[in-house]
Amino acid sequence: MKLKKNIAKLLSMVLLVGALSGCSNTSSTSGVDQRKENNELVVAVGAEPEAGFDAITGGHGSITKVFFSTLLKRDKELGWENDLAKDYKVSDDKLKWTVTLRDDAKFTDGKPVTAEDVAFTYETTKESSTEIDLTMIKKVEATDEYTVEFTLERPMSTFIEKLGACGIVPKHAYNDSFKDKPIGSGPYEFVQWDKGQQVIAKANENYYGDKANIKKLTMVFLDTDSAYAAVKSGEVDMASINGELAKEEVEGTKILNIESIETYGVEFPMVPNTGKKTKSGNEIGNNVTSDIAIRKALNTAVDRQGMVDGVLNGYGTVSTTGLEKMPWLNKETVLDEKSYNNKEEAKKILADGGWKDTDNDGIVEKNGQKASFKLLYTAGNYRQELGLEFQNLAKEIGIEVTLEERTWDTIVPDVHKEAVLFGFGSGDPSELYNLYYGGAANTPVEWDNAGFYQNDTVDSYIDKALDCDSEEEALQYWQKAQWDGKTGASAIGDAPYCWLVNANHVYIVSEGFDIGDPVVQPHGGRIFDNVTEWSWK
Repeated sequence: MKLKKNIAKLLSMVLLVGALSGCSNTSSTSGVDQRKENNELVVAVGAEPEAGFDAITGGHGSITKVFFSTLLKRDKELGWENDLAKDYKVSDDKLKWTVTLRDDAKFTDGKPVTAEDVAFTYETTKESSTEIDLTMIKKVEATDEYTVEFTLERPMSTFIEKLGACGIVPKHAYNDSFKDKPIGSGPYEFVQWDKGQQVIAKANENYYGDKANIKKLTMVFLDTDSAYAAVKSGEVDMASINGELAKEEVEGTKILNIESIETYGVEFPMVPNTGKKTKSGNEIGNNVTSDIAIRKALNTAVDRQGMVDGVLNGYGTVSTTGLEKMPWLNKETVLDEKSYNNKEEAKKILADGGWKDTDNDGIVEKNGQKASFKLLYTAGNYRQELGLEFQNLAKEIGIEVTLEERTWDTIVPDVHKEAVLFGFGSGDPSELYNLYYGGAANTPVEWDNAGFYQNDTVDSYIDKALDCDSEEEALQYWQKAQWDGKTGASAIGDAPYCWLVNANHVYIVSEGFDIGDPVVQPHGGRIFDNVTEWSWK
């Protein structure tokens, strides 16, 4: 059934792209050639966004950079540079951030981008309870046409990250149908959305920044297998694939292997299950993973390099911290290969912690409690394969892990009592706050500190990091939160996570297409961040 569905979808796309390019009766190669000649590109972008193309409710991540501008944007080294912002300053008490806007930016309807639009965007995003957490904002207001002032609830050195998070929407044109016909100030202008098939954009000739080389950009909604087949047939020019598909050589295409900070790890519930529930009524705690010997043993036993080689097919690297490549990484917390993939040491950790297999069933137990727990995961992006490897390695040291594939909607009610295979990697140090700060638990964002980790010393370092004048000054405290020589939120400390791998982002593209110099890719991808550099050679 899945094969028939994919073939039908592919045939639909062949006809659709052929009709759009006016070459439905030509060969696939000539289709690529014609798009090259016309400076057009067809890109597979995966699932269709259910919430549409509204930067506030559904356009976050890479697609934001096609239609919308942000106040700041990432540079090539994951730092920040101006976009709509011309300058910003922080008050002495660190509670007010004042941003001055450039005065030459316009929305695609010709109206100027003003401070009122910025204030409206941030206010609406905060009220909409979207994936962007803006609860630290107490007030945002336009003080003149091109100046906006943010007042924070508390000092927060990481607020600079929020200045690059929101695609700015026009206050005058924002309504219920905005998601279907978005108006932005980014490098591309929205043309049409054929629901279930594609969205078409054209280069924004009034864009204030570097003009896009590709004049027509068509983004089609295809799953990985269908997208791969469409690139092979020449109907699509670029698609994200996995390491397994990348092994095959396809005439007329090339493979792009882009460095990533996307990291995968197993999050452990950190407290016993005593019947307590969250404010929303969800159960808290796990009587197995709350034991540090279980968490330490798994961190010690897992063969991460084997996962890189076998699951990622070499398109990635080992992760033992979740923070590789990040300037706030505490290098003392990195496990070397002697410290993991060591099953004998893992068994010793369990035995020293009181876990023994007294009934010879292959599963260790302690005080009548079997070392058995569930691991929840969602489909796609190597998660099932990583989960299976984790399950097998756990079994070798006497721990039973039961895998359950779910959707995020069905994971959330159990996210505090079962282990979850998460993907992270935002390039934002406040991710450490979300993962490890005690106060981040039991909030409406249920996956923040899902395991209810609590370490007062770690909390104190995170507080100090947030109170700093800059992210650079805060580095020392983010690093101490991971390990200060005695305690910390890392594998050599409390081990609230078992980090596994960093997965590179792999694409198959048509020969002659040049993606330029993309930024290091975070979790979820930012492949469109440098879309103005894309070109045919």
